Amino acid sequence: MNQAGRSSSSSCFRWSFDVFLSFRGEDTRSNFTSHLNMTLRQRGINVFIDKKLSRGEEISSSLLEAIEESKVSIIVISESYASSSWCLNELVKIIMCNKLRGQVVLPIFYKVDPSEVGNQSGRFGEEFAKLEVRFSSDKMEAWKEALITVSHMSGWPVLQRDDEANLIQNIVQEVWKELDRATMQLDVAKYPVGIDIQVRNLLPHVMSNGTTMVGLYGIGGMGKTTLAKALYNKIADDFEGCCFLPNIREASNQYGGLVQLQRELLREILVDDSIKVSNLPRGVTIIRNRLYSKKILLILDDVDTREQLQALVGGHDWFGHGSKVIATTRNKQLLVTHGFDKMQSVVGLDYDEALELFSWHCFRNSHPLNDYLELSKRAVDYCKGLPLALEVLGSFLHSIDDPFNFKRILDEYEKYYLDKEIQDSLRISYDGLEDEVKEIFCYISCCFVREDINKVKMMLEACGCICLEKGITKLMNLSLLTIGRFNRVEMHDIIQQMGRTIHLSETSKSHKRKRLLIKDDAMNVLKGNKEARAVKVIKFNFPKPTELDIDSRAFEKVKNLVVLEVGNATSSKSTTLEYLPSSLRWMNWPQFPFSSLPPTYTMENLVELKLPYSSIKHFGQGYMSCERLKEINLTDSNFLVEIPDLSTAINLKYLDLVGCENLVKVHESIGSLNKLVALHLSSSVKGFEQFPSHLKLKSLKFLSMKNCRIDEWCPQFSEEMKSIEYLSIGYSIVTHQLSPTIGYLTSLKHLTLYYCKELTTLPSTIYRLSNLTSLIVLDSDLSTFPSLNHPSLPSSLFYLTKLRLVGCKITNLDFLETIVYVAPSLKELDLSENNFCRLPSCIINFKSLKYLYTMDCELLEEISKVPEGVICTSAAGCKSLARFPDNLADFISCGNSAVRTISLSHDFTIISSSCIFNFIHIIYITYNYLLISWCRNVVKVEN
Repeated sequence: MNQAGRSSSSSCFRWSFDVFLSFRGEDTRSNFTSHLNMTLRQRGINVFIDKKLSRGEEISSSLLEAIEESKVSIIVISESYASSSWCLNELVKIIMCNKLRGQVVLPIFYKVDPSEVGNQSGRFGEEFAKLEVRFSSDKMEAWKEALITVSHMSGWPVLQRDDEANLIQNIVQEVWKELDRATMQLDVAKYPVGIDIQVRNLLPHVMSNGTTMVGLYGIGGMGKTTLAKALYNKIADDFEGCCFLPNIREASNQYGGLVQLQRELLREILVDDSIKVSNLPRGVTIIRNRLYSKKILLILDDVDTREQLQALVGGHDWFGHGSKVIATTRNKQLLVTHGFDKMQSVVGLDYDEALELFSWHCFRNSHPLNDYLELSKRAVDYCKGLPLALEVLGSFLHSIDDPFNFKRILDEYEKYYLDKEIQDSLRISYDGLEDEVKEIFCYISCCFVREDINKVKMMLEACGCICLEKGITKLMNLSLLTIGRFNRVEMHDIIQQMGRTIHLSETSKSHKRKRLLIKDDAMNVLKGNKEARAVKVIKFNFPKPTELDIDSRAFEKVKNLVVLEVGNATSSKSTTLEYLPSSLRWMNWPQFPFSSLPPTYTMENLVELKLPYSSIKHFGQGYMSCERLKEINLTDSNFLVEIPDLSTAINLKYLDLVGCENLVKVHESIGSLNKLVALHLSSSVKGFEQFPSHLKLKSLKFLSMKNCRIDEWCPQFSEEMKSIEYLSIGYSIVTHQLSPTIGYLTSLKHLTLYYCKELTTLPSTIYRLSNLTSLIVLDSDLSTFPSLNHPSLPSSLFYLTKLRLVGCKITNLDFLETIVYVAPSLKELDLSENNFCRLPSCIINFKSLKYLYTMDCELLEEISKVPEGVICTSAAGCKSLARFPDNLADFISCGNSAVRTISLSHDFTIISSSCIFNFIHIIYITYNYLLISWCRNVVKVEN
């Protein structure tokens, strides 16, 4: 539902309530409004409702504040609503918040026509007219204007015979969508000074007709990313899919970085986690094929190479008409070469904006304190409109409580700055830190940016840092770092680069450094003859796949090593690795070139072991003490044959063995890891020779099995597995059916079975999965669905909203009679690519169904009825289809309901009481309009 007045800065307000309910108590308090309030609260929505039964003439200040502090206002406009000055004052305030703060307004016209509200006519107008004797003409005019505004808003009319319970569910769902949209807004800036005007100036270029590419360029710290985020928040609602890809320059330098960015782009826009991207050319093909018809918004943040643009936005024809691509970069020529339509330089703030931004950070006010005005002007002159410098300097001076010290520190900044780059000026903030905080800053800026803050604290402690809470808080107060989305540590790249420069200046001798971040430094230490006891972190990448030239005991020189992260070392002159220090906590080495870990390495202090795409054959030999180990990632380690005894890994949470094509043995202990949260498996084509006979994983939430021969070791789930929410089995051989013990997984929400040949049915215990919301079976041999054999069996799949049985061999749909009974909340039913001839009449009984798909069912001859609530149905590719719903006319009569769409293809005839068509391609029905395209043989269209 589109709402006028949505502001780009609305995300900056602090909301106290999700919903404010405005209503006339005498009309609806004890019925409609009461039920609506209860349903909203049951969904966990925080509602403000005025419970006073009697009200005076003037609205209270606390009520006005409640309206201001609500994300959404629901106005229940009843016949006598306009008789209450209190209600009308609420309405005026709500309309004001809609215009100024982007508050979402959802009107409900309860047994009153919207036109009567706008015109103040009928019984509604009579009630309103009675106020003229008590209130001034100005007051009456303000109320009239508010009533006219709200009458033109999209809302819900409630008629005498409407099903109010169903309508309330629809309203709550819309509120939920609006609140969800609010959470998808990007965090722009703590003090977004000058952003709105920049967004306003850009909008004509961004929102021009056609597919448009716009580039924002400028030096680091100028606010390009902030502007892009604000623009995203302003226009995102106008697109079918949106994606904001941050830090592309850094992300693409990681192993598999561009492929991962392609995968993230597709996942965000299509909202589909199942898409697989194996390499760059494949990713390009998928993006073009899946997005060419979609109107999308894509933000690419910090692009620095042509390769990145070619991999993510090759050309205008990759996306649907009206799509917008916005890229930020420091290199204007990159935009010119790639053919961007508009290139906008992001310049510094003007003087007044710069003074305001500095004041917010320094004084927590929009202007300086009187005694600091001239000093503040000096600071603003020094920063030259650079937002980052204004933020950092302002935050640094915030704690200075007298003008004399304020001036002294400012003198130091100006003296240090001279003619150097602004980045050098930030060094002053660093020099003012205590030694222990400097140490924390250098570790984070060099090694731990974009890591989870809790993990960062563990790493810092392991590296010997002290006063962690105090130090991190001080760095945040000085704006040297922030905690961003997903609780990750964020740091501006200028500040990060400053930290690396400081690190390199500490000593010229590699073996005396605590952090080895350059490959030459690391190789000098590992190949040298000197011990390097100071080294705590080795983290570097070779620029291209490289053979590692070190001996098997090279790591003996770094006996205090805590973090080891190596990229692009794909082979080694030494075939074995004989030593790793016991102090090692985090090891991340994609394409690890050795066949095993050292035989004497017990992993006693190891917390994370990430060796994807490695050459490892045997993971661990002999006794292993793994009490600290929390994560093992051996993804696509194609030589791995065995997972040994991990019974000591009592804290293991994540085990990823996907793509291990030669894995044949998984130790029995894996089935009893009580803290394991996620388990991802693949086996060799021969299947498992050894696998846990029972899975007793109490904490497991995610289980995925790919390329597994389940006929040989069909897992038996235990009653203890109450936590599992996601189960996915793909490209696997499942003989006949899954184990009936799947019924023990009572917390399961998502069950996906794809490309499971020989799977012909599901166990009847599937009906015990009372929390299941999504059941998907794709390209399998499923020919039927289980029946309810036992009346006493708990059988309600009440929360099931999505059922997709696609590409199976289903010839009979009688089981849908059972699904109608057990799944009353079903919203999406996809029966595409099956072998049935007709939809059964019981399909009409799916009262909650919104989406019905029967695409490419080549034997389907007729669809006699569709449920009234369906808003989208597709029978594209049904070559035998001769008859579409008898109730087509009813289907077209949308009234005020949601968008309704029919998609059909090939030659077919539709016959109903009011229309006779002979179509060739597609019909779209949207609101009250029937749009027919490519239908050259239309015989007759009647109203």
